[in-house]
This record gives sequence, structure tokens and C-alpha cells, in this order.
Amino acid sequence: MTPIPTKKSRLRLVLMFLPALLMAARAEAQTDGGSPSGSDEVVSLQPFSVTAERSSGYRVTTASTATRTNTPLIEIPQTVDIVTKEFWNDVGATTFDQSFRYVANVYVRNRNAGSGDGVNLRGFETNGSIAVDGVRMGNSKRDLIGYERLEVVKGPPSAVQGRAGGTGLLNFILKKPELGRTDTSVKYAASTNEYSAFSNRLEFDSNYAINSKMAARVAGAWERGDDYIKFQENRNLALYPSFKWQVADKTELIVVGELLDLRTPSREEGHGFALYPGKARRLVPIFNTPSDPITALDLPYDFNIAGPGETDREKVANVTVFVTHQFTDWLFFREVANLRYFGSDSFTYTGEDNTNIAVNSQYTGSNGWRRATTTQGDLIAKYQPVSWLGGTTMVGYSYDDSYSVNANYSGIPNAPFNVLNMAAIKAAGYSASFYDGRTVTNLSRSSFTRNKAFSFGMYAQQDVSLFKDRLILTGGLRSDHDGTATRNAVTGAISSSADTTLNSYRYGATVKITPRLAVYAVKSVQTDPTRSVKRYNGLLAGDPRLNEFFVVSPITDLREVGVKGEVLQGRLSFAADYWEMTKTGSTANVLTNGVSQGQSITYGTQTEIQGAQSKGYEVSAFGSVTDRLSIIANYTRMDTSQGFTGQQNTLGWTTASNPGRIPLRFAPDWNFNFFAKYSFRDAKEQGWEVKAGLSLVGPLITQLTGYGLTSIPETQHSYDAGVAYRWRSYNFDLMVTNIGNDPFLITRDQPPRTYRFSVSTRF
Repeated sequence: MTPIPTKKSRLRLVLMFLPALLMAARAEAQTDGGSPSGSDEVVSLQPFSVTAERSSGYRVTTASTATRTNTPLIEIPQTVDIVTKEFWNDVGATTFDQSFRYVANVYVRNRNAGSGDGVNLRGFETNGSIAVDGVRMGNSKRDLIGYERLEVVKGPPSAVQGRAGGTGLLNFILKKPELGRTDTSVKYAASTNEYSAFSNRLEFDSNYAINSKMAARVAGAWERGDDYIKFQENRNLALYPSFKWQVADKTELIVVGELLDLRTPSREEGHGFALYPGKARRLVPIFNTPSDPITALDLPYDFNIAGPGETDREKVANVTVFVTHQFTDWLFFREVANLRYFGSDSFTYTGEDNTNIAVNSQYTGSNGWRRATTTQGDLIAKYQPVSWLGGTTMVGYSYDDSYSVNANYSGIPNAPFNVLNMAAIKAAGYSASFYDGRTVTNLSRSSFTRNKAFSFGMYAQQDVSLFKDRLILTGGLRSDHDGTATRNAVTGAISSSADTTLNSYRYGATVKITPRLAVYAVKSVQTDPTRSVKRYNGLLAGDPRLNEFFVVSPITDLREVGVKGEVLQGRLSFAADYWEMTKTGSTANVLTNGVSQGQSITYGTQTEIQGAQSKGYEVSAFGSVTDRLSIIANYTRMDTSQGFTGQQNTLGWTTASNPGRIPLRFAPDWNFNFFAKYSFRDAKEQGWEVKAGLSLVGPLITQLTGYGLTSIPETQHSYDAGVAYRWRSYNFDLMVTNIGNDPFLITRDQPPRTYRFSVSTRF
């Protein structure tokens, strides 16, 4: 049975909200009898209106993620990076993994994101860190046609947002209807790459003003095409309907839906590091030798040892309701309710061996579903008793419950496909017919589980503004009670469970030297629930090691100082920060070639990272240098360290015998991004635009199956460039990504050189 909040927890919630509700009742009574000042002026619902602001030259001045309210970036004592839909359009981004392009020190763990949010942020891999409009949604893919922008909080947003993977939060802001506007935009895009993989995509976004109080909007996308990996394809449908009703002058209702039917390239496409093309393998010293047999094969970018038969299907159905009410010009309330469903079906052939041409083949799969509901409310009081003193008091709650069922399968293909020979596949011309007759007769279910969980959280945040907003002090405390129970769906026995109450906090200060220049400092500590982690994965059904678990208790501690500001009459925003972050209780998956049930396979071992640390500095600038030149630029320098118990690696460390520290994997020593767009267009916005971008990463440590950790000492680079022309209401755009056809290995490789042409219009 799903755990439910106790009477004691419900009483805490009532007591927490009692003062706020009394204030609200008093404020409502004043509203009914006239405002205190005698004015009937309507104040817009600014604390929650995060989509009302249009970006200009990639510049956005406010964010909602770190504070739960629409707050000026210069007043948030933490690093928040924002990516707008204008920038996504310029670079041709449409998917989850593409949404982070050119964001400082952020990399997608899985090239197609799988069903998860595997994102490496400041050297740490985040889990459970996706939110939509501040509501934690869990792991799923998404289509960017339905979103206004992405806000990335670096470091724990503990006090307000609660559970978020500890090391950061990725908050996608949905598109919503706009009152008083009726128009439609349509876009068609075609793309191809060096291996003639062709894709078609059609997008639309229509806003309709029903009357002065109501509006509806629907955005959607249809996509069909081949992925650059051989035998892989995209077959995607996305629909985002929404409705807005200005119920009264100070009350607003918004309903947004998300419907996705996605068939995308598999997470494990037989394209692990062992199978990267020779150009990529030569980045790693142990492979950069004439005697390396796989490098000598000079495999192409689109090589896929696994062949056809891979599937990765997801169905997503979400609906979110926002109700916002303004009691007075100083008291605001918002209630959010979300209902969501996620279904997945993924089956994969894999084969990975970093040294041998003949690779052991394995078949794994999973299918399952989950449903979840979330409700959360926020009450905000903004006041200024005297001219030099102001404040904001914010209290809120969230409740989430979920139920999921999941089954995992594994097996070995029948001979001769239990061992795949890369040289033979290449000699056959990488033909699908090579795999004709492949079957798996020993496919068995390795696990079948049902999971019930709930989370109940309360928070309070107090901001104090002194000397006419020159000094802003902020502090917040959050308490979360979490409960989970995972059962073996066959035996009914509980395999793991948790029932914990944890507290997180954050405090900081911002000093405005001038209205457009501020310095800040913050400390944020987040505790996440103690959880049981399955030690091994990828083993064949029946292997006794599948029943091994261990316990972790994640805690993240962030200390950060920085400066934020605006220059060039406010057109260009900049920031610079230094951070130190420590995390305990995090885990990493180490792949190993071994034996299970008498068969040679590749399997993973979950290992707890001992006292992981990350520190460094970032500098960034975004906005417009002139009315014609827009830029995004950032540079990061980072130092990381960790310990793996008993972890062998090619760098010569063995932490069991050497207690010395080693770097975090997938964490470059430094990285640099620059993207610029220059407009030659006239006053009617007709004419040309040119755009180009550069990404660089320095040395890093990577994970190799069978080797452990090893270094990539080379500087890696990637270049993009494009041109756009607007004629009347039509915009023609050509974008070329990875112009140099270069590998870019951090957590996964990037696609080869790709050409994307689109034409769009608005009417």
C-alpha cells in the first residue's frame, strides 16, 4: 500500500499555512470593501508570469526556477543559465539532448536521452532533476515545440524546489496562450548528413484569442526520418494543447497538455566507445596505436554492430492546471495540479568490447508504465513598511504520489549471432541482410517490479530588502517526507523501501553596487532520501547477483560567490562565479566484460563515489552587443575529484591501495562556447542573417568498458554555421552542424556533419 501523510504531517501543513491563510482572508475582505489605498488598479500576476517576457537577442532578465517566482536574474544568488526558443530555432534544436547546446559545462549523458535525464552538470551526473514549470515530472523525452525556454540551476535549489538530483535542476517552461493575439506559425525542415540519412519535420504553433478573457493555443510536430546511426530511425508525434481564461481581473486559469508518441534511436545502439570511428578512438592514447585492431578497421560514423531490430518507444500524456489569484497588490497565490502517464517499450541488441574485433552480443529489454500526480501551492506576500526596508515572505507545499510497473529482460542471441565480428560486418557492406535469421530463444525476465511512492514537502523563504534594494538577504528552509516501496511483482515481497524526513536549506546575500551590477554569495545544502541501489545490471536472468543491493544517503553542499550585471544600456547580461560543491551518496555505473549464467556478456556495476568534489569558475555573457549582433559566450575552468572503491583504471590509480583522489569522469578541465548571430535585415526585418558557433572542451577522464577510467588528453572542438533569409512573411534557414565532421566525446559522441534546411511563415 502506498504510504500516506501522517496526521502529524497534515497538522504541520495546517499550522504552517494558518498565518498565511488568515492574511489572505483579511486581504480578501479588504478587496471586497475596496483596496486599502482606495484604488481599483489591477496589478498583473507578475510573480508567476514567467512566459510574459520576450527575450531579445538571447537575453532574458528573469527566471523562476531558483526561487519559484519570476525574479530578476541579478537578484538570484545562484547561477541560472537560460536557453530561449529563439536560440533553439537558430541552432535547429528540437529534442531534449539538443536543448543544452552551448550551455556552459552541461552535457547529456545519453545521446538520445533515453527515457532518462542523464545530464552531466559541473562534473556531476544528475538524476530526477527535470521539472516543467516548477513541477517535478520525472524522466521522459520531450519535444521542444511545446516549450518557451529552459532554465538550468547549477547546484542544489534545495530550499524552494526540493528534490532535484542535488547538483542542479533543469526546468522547462511550457508555451501558454496569450490573450488578444491570433496568429499561426508553420515550419517545414529537412535534414541530411554525410551518410545520406534523411529526415522530414513539420511544426506548427497556433494562438487564438477567443475573446478578451480567453485564448487557446496548440503547438505540435510530426517527424519522420533516419538517424545517423545505421538501422535507426525517428517516428515522432507531439501535441501541446493549452487554454487560458482570465476568470476575473485578478484570477487566472491555465490548462496545458502534453501528448507524445515517440519512436527514437535506442539508448544502446551497439555504438559504445569500442565501436566509435577511428578518428574518435585516436583521441585516447591506449587506442592511438597502429596495432589497435578496431581502430585499424576505420569504422564509419554510422556503423552499428547491433544491426536492425532495436526499438525505443515512449508514450507520454500530461495535463497541468495552473490557478493563480491576486488577493491584493501585495498578496499572491498559485495552485498547480499535474496528472501524467508515461509508457515505454525498449528492446536492444548490444555488443561492446574495446579491444576485440569479435564482440559478445547480448539482448536486453524493458517495458513498463507509470502514472503520477502532483499538487503544489505557493503563497507570496510582498511588502514595504518603510522606504528603506522591504520584504517578501513565501510559503508553499507540494505533494506527489506515483505508481509504476516495470519488467526487464535479457538473453543471448542464438549462434552465430552470440558473437559478432566487426570485420565480417564491414566486409558485408553493413547490410541489414547480414542479420537475417537472428533469434533469441533464451530471453527471460530478469526483474518484474511494482513501485509505489509519495513525497510531501513544505518550505518557507524570507527575503529582506534593505536600503532601497541595494542589499537583499534571503534564507529558506524546506522539509520533505518521502516514502517508497518496491515489490517483486511475482512473489509480492518488498525488495526495497524507504520512509524518511529530511531538511534542506539555503541562505545568501546580494549587494547591488549599482542598479545593473551586483555581487552575491550563497550556501545551499540539500539532503535526499536514503535509497537502496541495485548493485548489478545487465546480467542474465537467474544470476544471483541481481539480488544484491546497497544503501546510499545523498547530501550536496554548495558554496558560491559571484558577480552579475548588465552593460551596453542593458542589452548584454554577464555573470562570473566561483563555486565549490561536495556530494556524498552519489553512484556511478562501471561497465565490465564478464560472465553471467555461463555466457560472456557486458554488465554494469553500481559503485558509490566516495566524497565527490567539484570546484571552479565560470564567466558568461548573453544578449546583444549591438542591435544587429547577438551572442552567447561562456568559459568554465573546473577541478574535480572522487574515489571509487576498488576501481581499476588505466591512469595507474587503484583506490583500494592508493587513497589518493582522482578526477570525476566526463568532467572536462575546461570548456568554451561561443555563438553569434549578425543581422543585415532592414527596418521591416527583411533580408539576411548569418550565424556561427564554436564549442571547445579540454582534457577529461572517460569511462571505458573493461578498462575503467582513462584520459582524453586532446582538446576537442566542434563548429556550426548557418545563414537565414527573410522575404515577406517567409523565413528560409540553412544550418550546418559539426562542419569539421569531428568527434566530440564527453559522455557520448555527436552526429557527423549535418545539413538542415527549413522554411517557416507566420500568418
